[in-house]
Parts: sequence; C-alpha cells; structure tokens
Amino acid sequence: MSAHISPRPLVVGETNANPNQQTSFATRLTTNQAAQSLTKIQLKQIQYVHGEPMIQFTKGERQVFAQEEGLHQAVIIKFSSDTLEVKDLRTILPKHLGIKGNCLVGLLARRHILVRIDQYEDYVVALSKSVSFLPFHGQQHLYRVFPWTIDFNSREETSMAVVWISLPRLSPDLFAKRSWLSMASVVGRPIAIDKATQDKTRPSTTRVKVILDLMDKLPKRMHLQYLDEKTGKIQEVYQEFVYDNLPLYCNHCKHQGHDENGCRLILKKNQDNNRKDNGVVGDEQFNGEKFQGDLR
Repeated sequence: MSAHISPRPLVVGETNANPNQQTSFATRLTTNQAAQSLTKIQLKQIQYVHGEPMIQFTKGERQVFAQEEGLHQAVIIKFSSDTLEVKDLRTILPKHLGIKGNCLVGLLARRHILVRIDQYEDYVVALSKSVSFLPFHGQQHLYRVFPWTIDFNSREETSMAVVWISLPRLSPDLFAKRSWLSMASVVGRPIAIDKATQDKTRPSTTRVKVILDLMDKLPKRMHLQYLDEKTGKIQEVYQEFVYDNLPLYCNHCKHQGHDENGCRLILKKNQDNNRKDNGVVGDEQFNGEKFQGDLR
C-alpha cells in the first residue's frame, strides 16, 4: 500500500504547476492575498557597482524594518558557553527573565540568543538582569543581557548599556514625567523609573533607568533655566547626574566590563613584547592561567 503524501503548499506568488492537484479554497485565498500584498510593496532600487548589484538602506528604513519585525523590544542573551540547547532555553528563559507576556526565543549566533518581547514591562525587566546566572540541571550558566541594536555584531559586544541614573536634589515640581524624561534624554533613552520615584515617597531624588552608549561622553551635570514669563527674570541652576554601577567598555577588544587599562589582550600583548625584548621565547600561559569563560 503506497503512502499518501500531502501536497506541498504553494510558495507566495507561485502558480499550481499541476492543475490536476486540488488545493483548498482557503489555501488559494491565502496565497492570492499574500501575492497581492507583495505586489503592492515598492521595492528598493538596485544599483550596480563594478558589475555587482547593490541596494542601499538608510538607517531610518532599517529602524522601520526593526519595528515591523518586533526588534524594538528585543534583547540579546550572551552566554559564557554554548552548552545549552535552544529548545531548553525556550522553556526556561521566559520564566527566568520574569516575562509574563509572549516572547520569541531563537539562536542568533554562537552563544547569542535573541529574545523578542511583546510587552514593554517585560522588556524593561529582562534588561534589568544585566549579568546573572541561569540555573539548569544543577549548573549555573553565566550570561549577560544587552539591548539588541541594528549594528549588532556577534564578534563585538555592543557599547549600549542599561544604567540607573539619579538626579539628586531635584525640585519636587520637576518630578513630573515630562520633566525627568527631558532631562534623562540628555544621557540616553529613558525606559523606566524606580518605585520610590513613581510613588513620590523620596522627594529628594528621582532615579531613571536609561539605555546609554558607553562610548559617549556622559555629562556629570546639566544646566537648567527657570524663566518667569511676567518679569522675564531667569534663574539658573545645575542638575547633577549620578550613574549607578556604570559599566566600563574596552575599545580594543569591544567588550563590556573593563577598559583598555584592564584588557587582558593588551596586557598579554605587552607581556609578550617584554618577553621578546628580554630574549624570552615561548608560549607560556598568561599569568599561569588559561583564558576562558568570561563572556568573550
């Protein structure tokens, strides 16, 4: 008895090559709608440079694409090893990160997991994990959380980081949302405030969580002006920024957690150069230890 093979679904825009093969009305309707939708899309112009095809995408276009693909609330989970299976992570990661809504978990690159998160609150909570351990099968798996960015490169860690900033001695009237959002935007993109700020139980300081670029020159203070519309009098004050646990970033190896002064690649290179200058040739281990398991 021969096995019955179900007909292969048509690709979007594909016509039925076998007219005798029957397809359901729902399948034909879905295929036709998808094909019509594709024909309405204005395609990018193709240019040829030195005989090779090229398409140019602006940053604005890529940001729109990212929004369409649900990447505006996506995080990267980078593990120190690749011993975990994606099928297991799809089960344990949402619970571990405290995600209450829906999310998509997939392997983006070696040791890099892409998590697309539906609810904004879940996105903020996931980013708050920063560096932590995932318990699984009696082992603790070290990982680091980053916001996904358009310029993601699996060989380099992003310079974007999630950091709490405090605005000490802020006037209570400036606890209004529009006020602290404006001030925090000087440093980075504000994504949340702490509970004390929200409940107005700590009128001396407001704390705002922002996504900032560690490569930027981060201001220690900003200039505020208070204008009296009636008299035209202007009062000037300075507002201090305090960064909580601001990570270091190494511009040499492109990793967070240290700067060039503490980069082991630079230290090893300098040590190797010193050995050569002293006439020592060999392949000894740096400081008697192997390099491993530090999220590189």
